[in-house]
Amino acid sequence: MHRGQEGSATIFGLGLVIMIFLVGGMSIDLWRVIAERQDLVQKADAAAAAGANQIDIAEYRLNGILVLDNAAATQAAQEILGQPSTWDFTAVNGGVETRDGDGLADDMVVELSREVEFALLGILSQTKSVTITVESVASPQSTG
Repeated sequence: MHRGQEGSATIFGLGLVIMIFLVGGMSIDLWRVIAERQDLVQKADAAAAAGANQIDIAEYRLNGILVLDNAAATQAAQEILGQPSTWDFTAVNGGVETRDGDGLADDMVVELSREVEFALLGILSQTKSVTITVESVASPQSTG
């Protein structure tokens, strides 16, 4: 080794370790966002499917048209959303609605939102958190 280069391997190794910790910390933050989004999507999908199963039986028997029973669909979706969840979430604009453009309620819509705070990314950047919003739409389907 040349004079003046002593300890350069230590400095290089220390810098490499710090970089690995930074990249690892950012990866953990980003994967946490992905995991929380997946949980939110599953919750919204389950609630929308539960609501879409609540059809207006009288309308179906009378006209053969699959139309949601608004009250029952909303209640079924809210029951699913009321069950314990891994993470907290917020229902956007009430969270649950039935809608369609032709006046008949044949879509069950569930919109949820969650704020995810960063650990390492919050220290390294101006952004301290990110808001995840998902929407799930389900419609009653005839099996026959």
